[in-house]
Amino acid sequence: MSIFQRKLLCDMASTLPTSEPEDACGDMQAESALQDVIFSEVVTSVCYWATVLLLAIAGTGLLYWRFTHPGPFAVPVGDPFGVTTPPWLIVSLPPIGVAASLGHAAWSAVRGQRIWRMLAAAAGLIAVMGAATLIETHLAAL
Repeated sequence: MSIFQRKLLCDMASTLPTSEPEDACGDMQAESALQDVIFSEVVTSVCYWATVLLLAIAGTGLLYWRFTHPGPFAVPVGDPFGVTTPPWLIVSLPPIGVAASLGHAAWSAVRGQRIWRMLAAAAGLIAVMGAATLIETHLAAL
């Protein structure tokens, strides 16, 4: 809500024939103050860097799990054109993507820009790595 809209609503609340028009205006000012605190530059910056840190920890944990518990690679599927993707390439792409996304997000934040979509990309790749690890672990148990 813009400042003009808040002022307009506050003025409208003061013209209402209710017994306590100041109370409605005071509630809006309290809500406005709360929004100013929540969406302040400091809080947004702390949330951004905390997200970067948590995603880095989760990505590192999954990468550590991958290196300490190597699973069997999938057998390359025969392609009629003779093109096969090596399994080591498929396994190494998500961690590289996570590192690149987090690195780009951190570099942009240092320059004064916050790119939340890079954090979303890193979170998506971490989710893919986590799902693959979970499925691999449960399939190995069967």
